[in-house]
Amino acid sequence: MNPAFDILKKTGVVSFEWVEVFQDLHTAEARIKELQARSPGEYVVFSQRTQEIVGRFNSLPKSAGET
Repeated sequence: MNPAFDILKKTGVVSFEWVEVFQDLHTAEARIKELQARSPGEYVVFSQRTQEIVGRFNSLPKSAGET
């Protein structure tokens, strides 16, 4: 059985929205970078095999006046 990794976007303090699934971690991480360019925020990669979060990525938009 191939490992599968879910991409989830954080939508609240303890809530997430499922985005996509990938068969390898490297591809999932690359996809998150693409997603963050269009929709900044916090994303996690969840391993279906281990039932654990194996990666966290946060790109919150900058406030007006920040450089």
